[in-house]
Amino acid sequence: MLAGLAGASAAALLGGRAVAEQRLNGVLAYGGVGYTWAVPYVAEAAGYFKKQGVELSTSSFESGRDAMQALLSGSADFSASTDTPLVFAALSGLRPVAIANYSRYSRDMKIAVRNDGGVDPKTPASLKGRRIATRVGTSGQYLIAKYLELAGLSASDVTIVDLAPNNMATALTRGDIDGFCWSSQTVAVAQRQSGGKVAEMTFDGIERYFQSHQLLLTTEAVIDKKPELVRATLSALFAAEERITTDREWPQLIAERIKTPPADIAQATSTFAFKVGFDQRFIDDMVSQAEWAIAAGLAKPPKGDLPKLLRSLVVEGPTKALRPDRVTLT
Repeated sequence: MLAGLAGASAAALLGGRAVAEQRLNGVLAYGGVGYTWAVPYVAEAAGYFKKQGVELSTSSFESGRDAMQALLSGSADFSASTDTPLVFAALSGLRPVAIANYSRYSRDMKIAVRNDGGVDPKTPASLKGRRIATRVGTSGQYLIAKYLELAGLSASDVTIVDLAPNNMATALTRGDIDGFCWSSQTVAVAQRQSGGKVAEMTFDGIERYFQSHQLLLTTEAVIDKKPELVRATLSALFAAEERITTDREWPQLIAERIKTPPADIAQATSTFAFKVGFDQRFIDDMVSQAEWAIAAGLAKPPKGDLPKLLRSLVVEGPTKALRPDRVTLT
C-alpha cells in the first residue's frame, strides 16, 4: 500500500509539474527569417525553450514592424524585432517593451546596387540622385539615413522607395530601382538573380554611425500576467547565447531553417556581438533614431522628455534577476 501511495504521490507530482509546464505556452512572432534571429533560433533548435518548460509557437513576418504589430494585437506574447520598430511605436504612443537585447551588428544590413548602373560601390556619395528601396519604418530606412550621413549627403539626395523585402531583388534586377537596403541574404538573392550584376556598397566606417540591436519585445500585460513565461524565455536565450559563444558548430542548428549553409552563417555573423543584456549605447542609439525620425517628418515629437520615454520602454528587471552583471544602464 505504501508503495502504491508513493507511486500515486509521484504521479500526482509529475502530473502537477506537467500541468505547470503546459501553462507556459508562448507565441513568438519573428520579423522575417534569417540569422538575425540566431539567438532565439538556437534556443528553439537546441531545445532550450522546452527545457525551461516553454511550449513555443512561432510565426514569421516580412519585417520586425509587422511582427511587433502581431504582438500589439495580442496574437503573440513576444516578437523578435530590431530597435527601429520599437522607436516608431514609442513615437506613435504605443507601448511594446524590450525585455532582452540579445545581439548587435553594424554590417549585416547591406546596400546593394547594380554594378552597371553608374553607382560606384566604393564611393558612398555616388548614391546621390538614386532610387533606393527599403521598408519604411524599419532599420533599413534608418541605415540609409546614417549611410548618407557617412557619405556627406542628406536625406533629400536620394528617393526612398517603400518596398516589401521579397520584391527588392527582382526590382533591382529589372532596373525599377537603383539599389536597396536590406539583409545580406536578400543581397545574395539579388546577386544570383542578376547573374552577378549586383554589388554591395562599401561600409567602411559605418560603426560610428549605425548599430542595429536585436530585441525580444513583449507587453507590460504579458510581464504582469505571465512572469514565469518571461523568466523561462529569457533563461532559454541565455542558454542559447552560451551555445553560440562556446560551440563553433552552432550554425548547423539553424542552417536548414534559414536555407543557408553553415559556413555562410558563420561568416555573416562573424561581426555580430551575441550578448543578452542592456547597455547605455542601446538607449543612446534609440534616442538618435527617434531624433532622425522626427527631423525627417516620419513621426511627431512626444509631449514629454524623449530619452525618458524611450528608457521607459526598456524593462530590465527580468534580465537583471537572472544576470545582474548584464545590465549597465545609467
